[in-house]
Amino acid sequence: MKSKPSLEQAFCIVAILGIQDRKVPLHSHLVAERLGISTSYLKKVVQKLAGGGIVKTVSGREGGIVLARDPKQITLLDVFEAIETETPFVKSTGLVSKVFGFGKESTFTKTYALKDFENQRPVATVLAVFAEAEQQYRKQLATLSIGDILPTADNQPLQLDWTTWLTRHSAE
Repeated sequence: MKSKPSLEQAFCIVAILGIQDRKVPLHSHLVAERLGISTSYLKKVVQKLAGGGIVKTVSGREGGIVLARDPKQITLLDVFEAIETETPFVKSTGLVSKVFGFGKESTFTKTYALKDFENQRPVATVLAVFAEAEQQYRKQLATLSIGDILPTADNQPLQLDWTTWLTRHSAE
């Protein structure tokens, strides 16, 4: 499985917003500059995050992007699914059954005069292995929240207005 580049960008956006003072929306142009992407591309990523209920946008002069929920309530799986969607990694098209003729074992065994033929469906089992791996992958992502990975100060979640830092360091 190969993830989209926007997945890493989404994690960075959510982490920045996780530290951002919740009362102060962060201007999208500052986030875009810090990530080194265009504001139009940032808007596409933010749209997906908003569709997943992770962020929301505030319009107006003092507007920007804010988290829609507490960082402790947003899992890595939430971000992953907002960007990558819930589409399975591997989806059966029915080709395995077509190629290997599952359901036609008696004809197969008669054609080749096979005695004691046991169809264990090993090829179909491969698809089940992929499905199980995906389930474990998603389960692991669900164990960690954005709040769990954010920096702290004095054992408290760090809360600040990134605007000052990003304005000073946007050229870096």
